Amino acid sequence: MKQGNFFLPALLLVWGMSANGPAWAQPPPDHGSDIYTGYYSREGNFGEMAKSSGNSHFVKFYPDKRFVRLYIPYPYSEQVASEAINAAFAAAFKSTTGSAYIRDKFDVMEQPVIAHIDSYRVVEGTVMYDCGKAKPCRVVFDAGSMNEVKPGIVMEHNIPYVHVKD
Repeated sequence: MKQGNFFLPALLLVWGMSANGPAWAQPPPDHGSDIYTGYYSREGNFGEMAKSSGNSHFVKFYPDKRFVRLYIPYPYSEQVASEAINAAFAAAFKSTTGSAYIRDKFDVMEQPVIAHIDSYRVVEGTVMYDCGKAKPCRVVFDAGSMNEVKPGIVMEHNIPYVHVKD
């Protein structure tokens, strides 16, 4: 085989692999728009987990590859209605097009909450985001729930969330 004949097959291979666009531009698999309805509430949001961390955690995903985390102070979070959580997500999401940490009442909360706005990507069908670890955090969706998988030194940490559809 002549040296110049390698270029064309390699070019065709790369073109064929990218025909559907890069993997990070693809939507999350098998869940369609279902992951964008409602929000996810961390299991234990109103129990020991919330008492020890001082916050209840909520997450909402958006189709433009961004998500918002709300950290609502505990025990105040026990009295916050789902409508107020949805309104706070909407206000936080509209406040920036990039990544940010915002502490605000978002015109619906009685106490300030923290909104963390960030982006995610889809790599080979897996939703991932940078979480300050050597490896990215992964999100695994299931019917009515999601698990956040954070890398650890010895083992991964699975943090379960339930899907709240409103």
